[in-house]
Amino acid sequence: MHFISMSWIEVYHSAWTKFCDGMASATTLDEVMEVHEAYLSSIQRQCFVASDKLWALIASRVKTILGLALDFHNVEQTLGTGGTAASVRARCEMELDGIEKQFDECVVFLLRILSFKLNVGHFPHLADLVTRINYNHYYMSDTGSFTAIPGPRTRQ
Repeated sequence: MHFISMSWIEVYHSAWTKFCDGMASATTLDEVMEVHEAYLSSIQRQCFVASDKLWALIASRVKTILGLALDFHNVEQTLGTGGTAASVRARCEMELDGIEKQFDECVVFLLRILSFKLNVGHFPHLADLVTRINYNHYYMSDTGSFTAIPGPRTRQ
């Protein structure tokens, strides 16, 4: 939900502000059309629905990560509602380990893509996304590169 809220506030608000400024300064119909097209293009890029292949790859990874979060939630629900039998607990632990590995790999891949994109252009919304994903540098190695966390984490 936080991701959706961030998208709504930061994407639409910033795009709308630029749109209003552009419309206020437009003096011809062509300028109005250009401002409107730039507005739509900005929203599409920032919501990862632009037709560019790289934006589609970013969107795909974000959707995969959100899907893995839902998978994690479902397994945790199973554990919390009667997953005390040894066989159920063992199956759930194996599923969690697999989800964790996939999640870490997807996040690191996404961070690498986003970092590449940030190195070749100015995309403030991507910089914000990288900060939100890697807030405490959890996926950062000592050398400054992105890395998946080795080994499973301890679960309570």
